[in-house]
Amino acid sequence: MITNIDTLNAYSYNSFIGGAGSKLYVPVSPASVIYAQFDHISGVAARGSQPGVSIKKIQILNTLIDHLTQMKSQPQPQAAADTLSDEAADALIQSYQSQLQTVVQQAKTMPYALAGVQPQPGVLLNIQA
Repeated sequence: MITNIDTLNAYSYNSFIGGAGSKLYVPVSPASVIYAQFDHISGVAARGSQPGVSIKKIQILNTLIDHLTQMKSQPQPQAAADTLSDEAADALIQSYQSQLQTVVQQAKTMPYALAGVQPQPGVLLNIQA
């Protein structure tokens, strides 16, 4: 049972956890105890002026714990080896470099030119579908 806890923070949760596979017990309002029973977390009645955790927060925490345990049980995929050879990487770099040089040269000769299709003078909005 939980006693003498004024606020819940990361350190106060430490006392609730009994060990691997055990549930986390958090205080909730006495009227919400029935609704605060989840797979990984159980709500217990808060005593005195002890603040209770909302059911929504408990549900979110339970879902997070569930996802983490599922991720832990699934095998991690191995990182794929690079399929790009050195020659292909060099060719890709050369292609990007030539494209960048072309754009830079165009910008130097026409610094105020619009890229792509230029709008007609006076057209602010085209409503045609």
